[in-house]
Amino acid sequence: MKPTKIIRRLPKLPEHSTAEQSAITLATKHRALRLHALRIAPASFASSYDIESQWELHRTIERLSSPEAVHFVSVRADSAVDLPTADDVGGLLAMEWTGFIALLGPETKDSAKASAKKDPFAHMSGSGLFNGFARSGPEIAKALQNDDTLEFHINAVFVDPSVRRAGIGMALIEATLAEAEEQTRRQGLPSFEITIYVDKYNDPAVTLYQKAGFVALGEETYTQQGVAPDTGEVRVVKREALLMEVWRQVSHA
Repeated sequence: MKPTKIIRRLPKLPEHSTAEQSAITLATKHRALRLHALRIAPASFASSYDIESQWELHRTIERLSSPEAVHFVSVRADSAVDLPTADDVGGLLAMEWTGFIALLGPETKDSAKASAKKDPFAHMSGSGLFNGFARSGPEIAKALQNDDTLEFHINAVFVDPSVRRAGIGMALIEATLAEAEEQTRRQGLPSFEITIYVDKYNDPAVTLYQKAGFVALGEETYTQQGVAPDTGEVRVVKREALLMEVWRQVSHA
């Protein structure tokens, strides 16, 4: 039986909540899944397990409390009957999380440009993620130039191998598309854009985003640092990232 595609939006942690037990518990669970993903799927991330396993928990709490980020997780379930409601944090924590995705934005005109070489979360304060690649059509370029389009960026996508090929990756992406559409509608704008960096040679991921409507804009070479398990020496791996985007109009009817 294929796992049910259940996606839940994580509650926004209050800022400066490093001492609250609920924040600590939620962040600990998210950090554990993130480290698991980095360990078993290193090619899916610009960061690495070697780096993030050294980070303290407050880094995760800062990400989950960012006012410019929305986090979603997939949960393991045979059906949706006994699933916790969106505001049942205790029930959510009791379930097994099998995947995650983060939507960053919307961006501002003063933002730094998105890059595979940088941690997007480090540039969300007063700096957005827009980049200089040519857009995929004159209509999109005109909308961006006229500030008619809200700009977002997807960071960190993972689905555990035990539940892959069940549509969960697409469900996570669709959750971010729905969130971006809702934010765009609330601001009364006609369209939104979402970008993401994907490893150029990660064919399943590239295919998944293409199915969701993303198109390739360009490529960027970056280095990923890790630690060799046998010697403990720092190793540097050069990789190529493919920048992809999707642009959609929003109905206000």
